[in-house]
This record gives sequence, C-alpha cells and structure tokens, in this order.
Amino acid sequence: MYQAKILNKQGVKKSEIAKILEVDRRTIYNYLNNRVFIENMTSRGRPGGSHKLAPFYRYIDEKLNDDLYLSGEILYNKLITMGYTGKTTILGDHLKRRREELQAYAVYRFETIPGEQAQVDWTEVGRVWEDGKLKKRYCFVMKLGFSRRSYMEFTTSMKQPVLFACMKRAFNYFGGVPFEILFDNMKTAFLYDYEKEQWVVNPKMVVFAVHYGFKPKRCRVRRPQTKGKVEREIRYLKTSFFPGLRIEGIDVSAVRTEKLNELVLSWLKRVDGKILRELGQSRLERFKQDYQSLQAIVAKEYDHRITEPLKVSREAKITFHTNHYSVDASYRGKMLEGKYDPDTKTMTLYFEGKEIKSIDLLAKGARKEIVDGKDRQSLYKAWYEDRERYERQMRLRVEKKKHRAELDNVVVHPSVFDHVFGIETEQGKEAIA
Repeated sequence: MYQAKILNKQGVKKSEIAKILEVDRRTIYNYLNNRVFIENMTSRGRPGGSHKLAPFYRYIDEKLNDDLYLSGEILYNKLITMGYTGKTTILGDHLKRRREELQAYAVYRFETIPGEQAQVDWTEVGRVWEDGKLKKRYCFVMKLGFSRRSYMEFTTSMKQPVLFACMKRAFNYFGGVPFEILFDNMKTAFLYDYEKEQWVVNPKMVVFAVHYGFKPKRCRVRRPQTKGKVEREIRYLKTSFFPGLRIEGIDVSAVRTEKLNELVLSWLKRVDGKILRELGQSRLERFKQDYQSLQAIVAKEYDHRITEPLKVSREAKITFHTNHYSVDASYRGKMLEGKYDPDTKTMTLYFEGKEIKSIDLLAKGARKEIVDGKDRQSLYKAWYEDRERYERQMRLRVEKKKHRAELDNVVVHPSVFDHVFGIETEQGKEAIA
C-alpha cells in the first residue's frame, strides 16, 4: 500500500491514514510493517492458510486480479482439476482474507508521485451529422494522477490509430510522457489470452509503449479505485462542460467535432486554474511538479497509420473504401503502398519507399471519385503515346508482311495497306467497291 507509506513519510498518523484510505487501522499497521503476503505468496506475519492450498496461491491471485469477486465454487472446481485435495472451507477463508488485502492495495493510487501515472478512458457523448452521416461521437480523456490535469479530445472513432493519435497529442499537451498509463479492458490496449487465461497487452500497443517509454497497465475488473480519477473527470465533463454549453444556447449535436475540441480546451484552461478543495492547490500549481518528472518526448514521432496495398488500374486510379482516386499514369498496373490515417481521414501513397502524393479521403461507401487535373493530363498523354506506339507496331508488321510478300513474288493489292492505315485512295476505293 504505497499511499500509506507516502502519507506516513509525510508525518500523518496511522489512525488518520486509516480514515483517509477508509480501511482498518490494523491494516495500515500491517502494510507499514510488511506483515502482508509478498510476491512469492508467503506471509511475513502470522502463518495462515493451509499447506494444501499454498501451491495454488499464485494462481488464485492471478484470478483475483482479473476478477476480485470470482465465484469461490468455480475456483474450487478448477483447483480440483489442478490437484488440490483440500476442502472449500480452507479456500473460502483464504479468498476472504486475500480479497480484503487486494481491496486495500487497490486504493494505493490515492496519491501517486509526480510524473508516475496517467489514466486513459473513452466515453460516448452523443451523435453528430458529419460527411452526410449520423455518427457516434466519443471523448478521449487522459488525466495525470498527481496534478489531476487532463487532456480531452472529441472524435467519431475509437479505433487504435485514433487512440494513438490522441495519446500523442496528449503527450504534446503535457510536454512529456508519464512512466505508466492505466487503461480499462479496451481491446485496443489489452487482449485476453484464452490459452494462458490472462490479459496481455495488445501487440501494437506494446510497440507504441516501447516507442514512447511508458508501461501500459490494466485496470482490474470491479475495482474502480484504480481508475477513479479519470472516471470522475468524465463525470465532471458531462455535468459541467456540456451543461455550460446548453446554458449558452449551443446545440452540441450541431457543433462540428473540430469546433467542439476548441471549446473543451478553453474550458480545461479555466478548470486548471481552480483550487482543488481536497489538495489546497490548483491543477496548474501541482502540474509544475508533474512536468519536471515526466519523461521527454522522443524526437521521432510514432507512425500510427494503417498500411494498405493498392493496385493502380489501367485508368490510373486506386480504389479505397468503394471510392476512386487518380494517380499519375506512369504508375498504371503497379502496386502502391497506402498509409491510411483514420484520425485525419487522409491517405499518403508511396512507391518503392518514395512518397507520391497525399489525398483527402471521401466518406466510406460514397462511391465517388476524385480526379486530379495533372493526373488526367498524364493519362491523356499516356493514351496518346500508347496509340502512337501501337501504330508504329502495326506499320512495322505491315512492312514485314509486304517485304515477305515481295520475296515470295506475291503481288499484294495496295488497298490492303490502305485499309490497315485507314488511308482512302482512289485505287483503294475502287478495290473496296
């Protein structure tokens, strides 16, 4: 229980710490004196439990971390298959004791140290008409644990590239990266491994986290204390920001997402200046300590775009999400690499690692096309060159046939050549007639 140790170092009495953390004073005493179960699942205090159950302590803790209130009956049946020979009473006593310890441990984020942790979450905030469609609108929230300062951004998607883009903008907003970021069970951050029976970090989130140097952590099920700060911030958004807009006569559903983001950032500036009653300081005042402890942002930005292979048609066009976009005619029949950004709704095209062009994408399913004037001209030029090339090939073929016929002393009527080249001569007309 790190918050207990922090408060103890600050000179707070054990009884006061117990009141603040809403736990028994004896629990505080045990944690401050390390009289709890440690990593190897052995007790430093009075011995407890049964030797029959001891080999399964680690497995039980893993299951309780996933679900603190997992059914004891289900767990008992699973342990039986693993070789447990004890009774349900031993397991029930251990579960009760361990739940109390883990519940107390779960609130240790009551006071995180500067720069240590941020919490991330999404929330749905109504719908908006954009690109001719009624779309759900979401709000991304990242909140620093120590200063309580937040970054918010509205989007119409919660896809992983959008999450990464929002997180990058949050890092820039704060001017640094926290050492760990807490998520809930969003699939863009964590996936459940059914073989290992545990939650694992999404592979793409691993790459993103390594790039920026933070540790992704998962909020435990039914233990809201571990992510309570960001959830309270979401409630504050819905009970303060949106009602404030309605008082001003603003219809949120009619406000474009870009404009709404400008409004929420202005609102956050006002919120940051307010004094936090429980801390006696404003968010900006506390953020000075947060900022000094945050990790520096790496110079090279993480590329969150999705790579798409795209084949250029004979008409010098690519197709993406049922829409068509023109490219230079020199790429007809070739494979291009498209990097799709669902955050900005743009696509950048590459050929052999070299950037060709960037295009603004049409709405998915619109079945429309965008043809650039230069691309059209290059296509006309290519068609003209193809026609000339074809005519040269045909002339060459005819000349070869004529030459072969002369060698064989075969007389070929001139109308044949006139007909091939589309030449109307008097002799040819007579021959055709």
